[in-house]
Amino acid sequence: MRKLILDRLPVQYNEGLFWGNGCMGSLLYIRDNRVCFSLDHIALWETRDCYDEYPSGTFLDFQNDSEAFLQGRFFQPMDSKSQVFSTKLPALSLSLNTKSEIMGFHGDLLLENGVSHLKISLKTGELISLRIWLDANVNVLVIETDPNEVSVSLAGWDYTRGNLSVLDSWGYSRYEMLSDGCFSHVLQPYSGNGLAVASVLRTESSIHVTLNSHMDSAPDAQTMIQSNKDLLHAYTRNISRFFLAHENTWTQFWTRSQVSIPDQDLQLAYDIELYKIFSNLRDNSSPVTLMGIWNNDERMPAWCGDWHNDLNVQACYWAVYKTNHAELACSYIDYYTSCMPHFEERAWKLYGIQNAVQCPVMMGPGGHATLGEWGLWGCLPGADLFVATDFIWYYEFTRDFDRLRRAVFPFLEKVIRLYRGIASEGADGFLHIPFTNSPEIVENNRLLLGDDSTFFLSALHHCLDHAIEYASVLGKDATPFQDFKGKLVPVCTTKRGYPLFPELDPFYSHRHFCHLYPIFPLGTDVHSESANNSLDTVVNLGLTGYAGWSFPYLSIFASRCGRGNMAEMMLQIYCRAFRSRNSFCVNGDPYRSGILTVSDNSAGESSDVFTLEAGFILVTAVTEMFVHRAQRDVYIGFGIPDRWKSCSCENLMIEGGHTVSVIMEDYRVKRVRIHGECQEKLVFHLPYSDCSLRLNGISAGNYNGVEIQLEKGKQYVLEILKQYL
Repeated sequence: MRKLILDRLPVQYNEGLFWGNGCMGSLLYIRDNRVCFSLDHIALWETRDCYDEYPSGTFLDFQNDSEAFLQGRFFQPMDSKSQVFSTKLPALSLSLNTKSEIMGFHGDLLLENGVSHLKISLKTGELISLRIWLDANVNVLVIETDPNEVSVSLAGWDYTRGNLSVLDSWGYSRYEMLSDGCFSHVLQPYSGNGLAVASVLRTESSIHVTLNSHMDSAPDAQTMIQSNKDLLHAYTRNISRFFLAHENTWTQFWTRSQVSIPDQDLQLAYDIELYKIFSNLRDNSSPVTLMGIWNNDERMPAWCGDWHNDLNVQACYWAVYKTNHAELACSYIDYYTSCMPHFEERAWKLYGIQNAVQCPVMMGPGGHATLGEWGLWGCLPGADLFVATDFIWYYEFTRDFDRLRRAVFPFLEKVIRLYRGIASEGADGFLHIPFTNSPEIVENNRLLLGDDSTFFLSALHHCLDHAIEYASVLGKDATPFQDFKGKLVPVCTTKRGYPLFPELDPFYSHRHFCHLYPIFPLGTDVHSESANNSLDTVVNLGLTGYAGWSFPYLSIFASRCGRGNMAEMMLQIYCRAFRSRNSFCVNGDPYRSGILTVSDNSAGESSDVFTLEAGFILVTAVTEMFVHRAQRDVYIGFGIPDRWKSCSCENLMIEGGHTVSVIMEDYRVKRVRIHGECQEKLVFHLPYSDCSLRLNGISAGNYNGVEIQLEKGKQYVLEILKQYL
């Protein structure tokens, strides 16, 4: 297993080593001759409802006066220094104080088990050695070192640093420090009744840290302190047992699937992003936010650090399914299901539609809009279609009947009800969806709105198709969905492929590609003329208007059009131009590589800001190069570049829960193994016309595709033999 190696002083927040267990996270950096650790927790949220998240108008008002809507006249401006809105809160802090100036740094992170080794050289010539890990199962950060080499400091929020003065203006109490024998504690009140308690226990050879956090209804401080002490005592007394369990947990994660490719930089990037995924996600944790569990301890999180219910959240879960870790998406499905009562309230107050759901684009706990500068975005339809597509992905990969019944189908039903209420009949006799957008398409610095954007229509048709299918599975009446689908205007194409809106093709270099939604993630149109024309149109408009995450996203479309060289190139550009030294994504062109418009620098955020979704898209893009499914067709090796002589994957997952393993040698796919997870008939395609196929040792003819009737629990081996014609 590879290592992430860092050999420069990590002076910015996004340059150091990092650890996580889905609940607690920590990131290391060097500042003021201190080795600094953020201590983040998924419960660190500002959750007081001290604002009205609803505008002064309804969806009908927005339609009737779109100019007022676009100018923001329906929304009260948010002054973050005087008003409170839902936002992720900064991390707490731990620092190791050295005896003299830090001059050199060398650290590695063993991705196999999340253990790091550090060498820190001081101006005096001394060398400090550290061994660090954050337990995969319990909230304990372990730092092994000579206790005489460093002193330890815990801290809450310093309101004089960065932009943290806003917390002071919100009336947050200052943190409290306590000493208790061999323990040190920091108590940081927040969010009304919220409380975070960090505790440190020093032994002869190590430092043990834990963070316990409760928002809204925290236990009393003494109870939380005692809980921390009990955990740290138990850990130090049984550290070997805890560490063995920690290693086993990581081993179980890594053995579920594997990818081996000849591009070592891309291989390392793939492995690092998988490490980040498991650092952030557990089946019983919380959905992953923009920065996940690595929020800065010296500034408020960028963009509220929230759930962006569009590509930002959605892309964090594609890789979970494709790499055979679908169970890690349970927390997302369950949490958003628990938010449905508030989504229903939003549908009623904003749209006047009962028993429907409307999701805010930018979301905090409980489904509330985070607002800030995004009041306009939060009141538009569309975010619910992203979430509905995620729910469909969950069932398609897991065939989890229980969640289909109590979560997936009810959510789809309520999303469809929202759009049936919005839809209006046109002169052509079809139902049309008004006031749609193609996410982040602007014209003259204004959001472009219109009827029937490709994104909206393709996603809504997809939801209707699956609602009809799921109703049959659940024994429910599918007639309302069939009627709506029959009347809903179809998705159209032009000579240039999929347009943004009917008769409006893409007209500038655009970073979201949501008009290509039928190609991915819906998979309703791949390896076709319309898909290829769409991709050509995107490429011909140039790259300069993209964001960092656009490149791995574009790689997926390349694979779904059989362009392996392009798929690889997009990933190489991303890895070289848009990642900080420790591999996090920074938008814009932070290193002036000449890839994007120079002024487009990280959306105005500081250079140490990062997000997670781009790296997670990279994982998905690599898996798509090997295998992807579109309805009843499975494509093997269509994204592999010409220069890869050999590569392989094991147990990548496709819809249906089936796993696929591929071996490629001498520039060609040689062998494919499929493990069936449910009963269905699929057609497997290869990018060759000069081959013959054998299925389980029996000739399957000279085809570039073979139909296989899959059965649950059975294995199928497809051998590809070269034919010289």
